[in-house]
Amino acid sequence: MYKSILVTLLVLLSFFSYSQEAIQVKEVSNIIELGPFANNRDLAFGVHSVLEEVIQDKGYNLSYNSPTQVQVDLLYFDVKKTNIQLAVYSKNTDEYQISARATLFKDGKKKKSVTAKGTADQVSTSTFLLDAGGKFSQASVSTAIKKVVEELIDKLKIWKIS
Repeated sequence: MYKSILVTLLVLLSFFSYSQEAIQVKEVSNIIELGPFANNRDLAFGVHSVLEEVIQDKGYNLSYNSPTQVQVDLLYFDVKKTNIQLAVYSKNTDEYQISARATLFKDGKKKKSVTAKGTADQVSTSTFLLDAGGKFSQASVSTAIKKVVEELIDKLKIWKIS
Protein backbone atom coordinates (compact mmCIF):
# COMPACT_ATOMS: atom_id res chain seq x y z
CA MET A 1 0.00 0.00 0.00
CA TYR A 2 2.72 2.45 1.00
CA LYS A 3 4.80 1.49 -2.00
CA SER A 4 1.99 2.28 -4.45
CA ILE A 5 1.37 5.66 -2.79
CA LEU A 6 5.09 6.43 -2.82
CA VAL A 7 5.40 5.45 -6.51
CA THR A 8 2.38 7.61 -7.38
CA LEU A 9 3.82 10.60 -5.54
CA LEU A 10 7.21 10.19 -7.21
CA VAL A 11 5.63 9.97 -10.65
CA LEU A 12 3.55 13.10 -10.03
CA LEU A 13 6.58 14.93 -8.64
CA SER A 14 8.60 14.05 -11.72
CA PHE A 15 5.88 15.49 -13.98
CA PHE A 16 5.83 18.77 -12.06
CA SER A 17 9.62 19.12 -11.95
CA TYR A 18 10.00 18.41 -15.67
CA SER A 19 7.27 20.65 -17.03
CA GLN A 20 8.34 22.29 -20.25
CA GLU A 21 7.64 25.73 -21.57
CA ALA A 22 4.58 25.97 -23.80
CA ILE A 23 4.70 28.39 -26.72
CA GLN A 24 1.99 29.80 -28.94
CA VAL A 25 2.72 30.75 -32.54
CA LYS A 26 0.87 34.04 -32.59
CA GLU A 27 1.03 35.05 -36.24
CA VAL A 28 3.20 34.81 -39.34
CA SER A 29 2.84 37.93 -41.49
CA ASN A 30 4.16 38.31 -45.01
CA ILE A 31 5.25 41.94 -45.32
CA ILE A 32 7.43 41.37 -48.39
CA GLU A 33 6.77 44.26 -50.77
CA LEU A 34 8.54 43.22 -53.99
CA GLY A 35 8.86 40.02 -55.98
CA PRO A 36 6.74 36.96 -56.65
CA PHE A 37 6.09 36.28 -52.96
CA ALA A 38 4.89 39.77 -52.02
CA ASN A 39 1.90 39.36 -49.67
CA ASN A 40 1.70 35.65 -50.56
CA ARG A 41 -0.44 33.91 -47.92
CA ASP A 42 0.81 30.45 -48.96
CA LEU A 43 4.37 31.41 -48.01
CA ALA A 44 3.20 32.68 -44.61
CA PHE A 45 1.22 29.47 -44.03
CA GLY A 46 4.25 27.35 -44.97
CA VAL A 47 6.51 29.30 -42.61
CA HIS A 48 3.88 28.92 -39.86
CA SER A 49 3.98 25.12 -40.28
CA VAL A 50 7.78 25.00 -40.30
CA LEU A 51 7.88 27.28 -37.24
CA GLU A 52 5.62 24.94 -35.28
CA GLU A 53 7.76 21.96 -36.36
CA VAL A 54 11.02 23.65 -35.30
CA ILE A 55 9.56 24.74 -31.95
CA GLN A 56 8.62 21.13 -31.22
CA ASP A 57 12.02 19.89 -32.44
CA LYS A 58 13.68 22.26 -29.96
CA GLY A 59 11.77 20.56 -27.13
CA TYR A 60 8.96 23.05 -26.50
CA ASN A 61 5.25 22.32 -26.41
CA LEU A 62 2.68 24.14 -28.52
CA SER A 63 -0.34 25.64 -26.81
CA TYR A 64 -3.02 28.04 -28.04
CA ASN A 65 -3.38 29.70 -24.64
CA SER A 66 0.27 30.00 -23.62
CA PRO A 67 1.50 33.29 -22.13
CA THR A 68 4.68 32.90 -24.23
CA GLN A 69 4.02 33.81 -27.86
CA VAL A 70 6.14 34.07 -30.99
CA GLN A 71 5.23 36.31 -33.92
CA VAL A 72 7.15 36.20 -37.23
CA ASP A 73 7.27 38.81 -40.01
CA LEU A 74 8.65 37.77 -43.39
CA LEU A 75 10.78 40.67 -44.63
CA TYR A 76 12.52 39.55 -47.82
CA PHE A 77 12.53 36.66 -50.27
CA ASP A 78 14.41 36.47 -53.53
CA VAL A 79 16.49 34.23 -55.75
CA LYS A 80 19.98 35.30 -56.78
CA LYS A 81 20.82 33.58 -60.06
CA THR A 82 24.34 33.08 -61.37
CA ASN A 83 25.01 31.54 -64.78
CA ILE A 84 28.42 30.55 -66.14
CA GLN A 85 28.62 29.30 -69.69
CA LEU A 86 31.65 28.14 -71.64
CA ALA A 87 30.89 26.68 -75.07
CA VAL A 88 28.48 23.78 -74.38
CA TYR A 89 29.20 23.62 -70.64
CA SER A 90 26.81 25.47 -68.38
CA LYS A 91 26.68 25.95 -64.61
CA ASN A 92 23.67 27.56 -63.00
CA THR A 93 23.56 28.54 -59.35
CA ASP A 94 20.38 29.70 -57.66
CA GLU A 95 20.71 31.10 -54.14
CA TYR A 96 17.38 31.35 -52.33
CA GLN A 97 17.45 34.11 -49.71
CA ILE A 98 14.85 34.77 -47.04
CA SER A 99 14.91 37.25 -44.16
CA ALA A 100 12.50 37.30 -41.25
CA ARG A 101 11.97 38.97 -37.90
CA ALA A 102 10.67 37.13 -34.85
CA THR A 103 9.22 38.81 -31.77
CA LEU A 104 8.82 37.07 -28.43
CA PHE A 105 5.93 38.10 -26.19
CA LYS A 106 5.56 37.06 -22.55
CA ASP A 107 2.22 37.81 -20.85
CA GLY A 108 1.33 40.20 -23.68
CA LYS A 109 4.53 42.25 -23.32
CA LYS A 110 7.21 42.38 -25.99
CA LYS A 111 10.37 40.79 -24.58
CA LYS A 112 12.72 40.43 -27.54
CA SER A 113 12.89 40.91 -31.29
CA VAL A 114 15.50 39.31 -33.58
CA THR A 115 16.16 39.20 -37.32
CA ALA A 116 17.66 36.29 -39.26
CA LYS A 117 18.60 35.45 -42.82
CA GLY A 118 18.49 31.99 -44.36
CA THR A 119 19.93 30.84 -47.66
CA ALA A 120 19.92 27.67 -49.70
CA ASP A 121 21.85 26.98 -52.89
CA GLN A 122 20.86 24.93 -55.89
CA VAL A 123 23.65 24.20 -58.34
CA SER A 124 23.11 22.51 -61.67
CA THR A 125 25.65 21.76 -64.37
CA SER A 126 25.00 20.56 -67.87
CA THR A 127 26.49 20.27 -71.29
CA PHE A 128 23.31 21.49 -72.98
CA LEU A 129 21.59 24.82 -72.88
CA LEU A 130 18.33 24.30 -71.02
CA ASP A 131 15.99 26.96 -69.72
CA ALA A 132 14.17 26.10 -66.50
CA GLY A 133 11.79 29.00 -67.03
CA GLY A 134 12.62 30.72 -63.74
CA LYS A 135 10.71 28.23 -61.59
CA PHE A 136 11.35 28.02 -57.87
CA SER A 137 12.79 24.81 -56.49
CA GLN A 138 10.47 23.66 -53.70
CA ALA A 139 13.28 21.79 -51.93
CA SER A 140 15.55 24.84 -51.88
CA VAL A 141 12.76 27.12 -50.69
CA SER A 142 11.93 24.69 -47.88
CA THR A 143 15.59 24.47 -46.87
CA ALA A 144 15.95 28.27 -46.75
CA ILE A 145 12.75 28.62 -44.70
CA LYS A 146 13.83 25.95 -42.21
CA LYS A 147 17.26 27.56 -41.80
CA VAL A 148 15.82 31.01 -41.09
CA VAL A 149 13.21 29.69 -38.65
CA GLU A 150 15.80 27.65 -36.71
CA GLU A 151 18.05 30.69 -36.48
CA LEU A 152 15.16 32.85 -35.25
CA ILE A 153 14.23 30.39 -32.48
CA ASP A 154 17.88 30.04 -31.44
CA LYS A 155 18.34 33.81 -31.33
CA LEU A 156 15.19 34.33 -29.24
CA LYS A 157 16.67 32.19 -26.43
CA ILE A 158 13.21 31.40 -25.07
CA TRP A 159 14.56 29.31 -22.20
CA LYS A 160 16.34 32.39 -20.75
CA ILE A 161 13.24 34.63 -20.94
CA SER A 162 10.97 32.26 -19.02
